[in-house]
Amino acid sequence: MARRVGGHSAMFQEDGQVRVIEGVRKDGDDQVLDGEFHDVSPDVIVAKFKKFIREFAYTEDGTGKQKQTMKYREQFELNCRSGFYKLVVDIGDLSSHEDGEVLAHKLNTAPTEFVPLCEKALQDLYLELVERQPADGELPHRAPGIQLQFTCDADLEGNFGTMKTQKIRDMNSDEVEKLVVLQGIVVRVKKGRHKARRVVLRCSACENMKTIDVKAGFCAGHIPSSCDGNNALAGQLERCPPNPFVIVADQCEYVDEQVLGLQELPEHVPVGDMPRSLDVYVAQYLVDDCTPGSRLTVVGISVATEFEAGGGMTGSRNRGTNTVKYSYIQALGVKVAQGISYGIDISPEDEEKFSNLAKDPDIREKIVKSIAPSICESSKDVIGNVKRGVACMLFGGARKRLPDGTRMRGDSNILLLGDPGTAKSQFLKFAEKVAPVAVYTSGKGSSAAGLTASIVSSPGGGFSLEGGAMVLADGGIVCIDEFDKMDEKDRVAIHEAMEQQTISIAKAGITTMLNTQCSVLAAANPRFGTYDDLQSTADQMDFETTILSRFDMIFLVRDVRDPDRDFELARHMTSLHMGEVQEEREGPLSVPELRKYLSFCRGRCNPRLGPDSAEMLKNFYIDTRARMRSDLSGKSPIPITVRQLEAIIRMSEAFAKMEMRDDVSEAHVKEALELFTMSTLDSANKDRGAGSEQISPEERDELQKAEEQIRKLVPRGGRKSKSQLESLLVSAGGVDERTARRAINMMLLSGDLKERANSTLQRER
Repeated sequence: MARRVGGHSAMFQEDGQVRVIEGVRKDGDDQVLDGEFHDVSPDVIVAKFKKFIREFAYTEDGTGKQKQTMKYREQFELNCRSGFYKLVVDIGDLSSHEDGEVLAHKLNTAPTEFVPLCEKALQDLYLELVERQPADGELPHRAPGIQLQFTCDADLEGNFGTMKTQKIRDMNSDEVEKLVVLQGIVVRVKKGRHKARRVVLRCSACENMKTIDVKAGFCAGHIPSSCDGNNALAGQLERCPPNPFVIVADQCEYVDEQVLGLQELPEHVPVGDMPRSLDVYVAQYLVDDCTPGSRLTVVGISVATEFEAGGGMTGSRNRGTNTVKYSYIQALGVKVAQGISYGIDISPEDEEKFSNLAKDPDIREKIVKSIAPSICESSKDVIGNVKRGVACMLFGGARKRLPDGTRMRGDSNILLLGDPGTAKSQFLKFAEKVAPVAVYTSGKGSSAAGLTASIVSSPGGGFSLEGGAMVLADGGIVCIDEFDKMDEKDRVAIHEAMEQQTISIAKAGITTMLNTQCSVLAAANPRFGTYDDLQSTADQMDFETTILSRFDMIFLVRDVRDPDRDFELARHMTSLHMGEVQEEREGPLSVPELRKYLSFCRGRCNPRLGPDSAEMLKNFYIDTRARMRSDLSGKSPIPITVRQLEAIIRMSEAFAKMEMRDDVSEAHVKEALELFTMSTLDSANKDRGAGSEQISPEERDELQKAEEQIRKLVPRGGRKSKSQLESLLVSAGGVDERTARRAINMMLLSGDLKERANSTLQRER
């Protein structure tokens, strides 16, 4: 064992030999902080690792009887007999073993040398433990190539065993040829390739055979330019000609390899900076283990090589050496994160606290008040309902998989449609901050490929798949601001992603499907910039009904001109700028607490409808469809279909999830129906001219003059295009555009004008 000798050195005794370890020990800890283990030969490393695999055991105490289990020996034998030639070793177990100090230190400081030695030790163990010994006269067996993988689990502080996770932007030259632990999100997956790890050569002159082992990563094999054998086949001793070797392809050994593009997590990117990325090299059993959008914890080696991935040997004749290296990560282990709880560490104390918090009868109101508390709400606007809707979207419903394999989404989508300056973007910013996984984007700055996925050409040839915003936000939410500014073809591209929660790609010979299990929170302005109470909602929504039906909740956020509301809003804003409403701004639950509670509920609760709540939902849907069928006053901008029934079910499940309830009660359904009525159904049933403001005498005179102009321009029984009539009123009649639209709508309401097909107006006879 190692023991402390002085402040700067220690003695290490192994097999009767004393070796010096340069370094400093910390408070009696056996970990070497600085220095290297000198004179530790490769044979010693192999012997110690074989001993670790044979002897490492842990005690099972679950059944009342203690049982010693040889953890890695049994796992190794089972994998090999099942045809999986690999072994996964926990770095923490390696450090805790009696001989693991040398192994752990070598792994951290010289992993490129350490890993091949350990894989050679696994091949020896394969011949000892798995493969039978050859009988007399039989050729000795040859062990297959066995992959050694490493993993490590994070503690509550985010440290991985004895190592700390690093950000991609913090990687520097000090980490080259060291073991690192990185977290990131996969944005690009290249097509898998086959690499020869053992190359067999044959001399074309003397039939001399030669074998070359190729290192892992972007390393090439060097073919000798001369043969060391003699040309005995020609009957005379002659030297072989230059470059005589040819590759015997059928005797070479190949492994699969793949290159991933790992980008730093969105929450790690400073505002205004470009996200940074690294290439990750994976091989053998790590290939095809993840897709774009997967969040990974990678244990690997930071490598700086001479040539870029896929690059050739061109330019090697140039004088000097290329000192600028191509850096990448050679993965030794990959762990794919699952669910929305990624990156959220919940301690046992937090679990107990949240379990008690869920029993609070006012927990739903506390959550709603904690949603964007700095945004003022009053009884005369819709802001309070928007907060309830955002809370439902964050908690989400229950995802379901039917017996036939069909999946039903549990994520809710919300559209905020309204006037400028009504805090729509603030809701998006708050949702991005509180959700464990979130991506914020703007409609005009986003394309169809940027939101979904794209096929990009690789520098070395071929194509690779690169995920967009909705793929990167898998398991979270996507906030799309200025949704109305998007091109129509770009909006159509997210139809499948919003309902089926998948993205189908069939381009450049790549046919695949990506998961986009995320919620969409979008903000948009009406077609004419501001909401006009005298026009129908359908005329002001610049969206197709196909995408409107995919939103669970649609809120009309209007800038209502009311003296009491204006005074309350002005007082709240001035208090915010003066710093006088600190408690109200924080809310009952702070953002970190709400974020943890949100992750806690989503990971541990999956509520379902009961018979009574299902009957209440069925009756509401039938009555609503009957009212829509009998309403012949005009077309509804939002069709009420089965999608809206599923939306109410998801909202009911979200309210139940806030209380950590496994069953959806009638109270949850009632609150969901109330919220749906005040949002989507209210938007669909908005009558022409409903909620019109008080018209001043001056505005009334302007409207009367505009109506007289309309009667002159459109004779009785005559027809004229609506847009053409508005243009004539503005240009020839001297009427402003808003008054012209109001006058046309007033005459439509009174029946003087009738709207025909293709937006044509006809005056009654």
